[in-house]
Amino acid sequence: MPTFKSYLNSFIISILLTLAAYFAVVKHFPNVLLIILTLAIAQLIVQLIFFLHLNKGPDKTWNFIVLASTVGIVLILVVGTIWIMYHLNYNMTPGQMTEHIMRDENMQGMK
Repeated sequence: MPTFKSYLNSFIISILLTLAAYFAVVKHFPNVLLIILTLAIAQLIVQLIFFLHLNKGPDKTWNFIVLASTVGIVLILVVGTIWIMYHLNYNMTPGQMTEHIMRDENMQGMK
């Protein structure tokens, strides 16, 4: 059973990870994106273990299945949205589409 001390420790760890990401940006560290990504993954792990209790209880298999399904649905939504937005160029009006195709095929002077 979670105690107040475990909640407090995890809260402090979360605050330290957030401050580390903030100072990495403010101090202009090299490879700041890699640092922020690493700290974000660490923050995610802390949140999942300490606050959502995904490592405890008799039904931790179901917790993992629900988490994996949620991540899958979010990935489908994000990738699908990016794919749709990328292919919106073909849904332009005919005049715009002709100009777009001519520009892509390097046929600017053939109007």
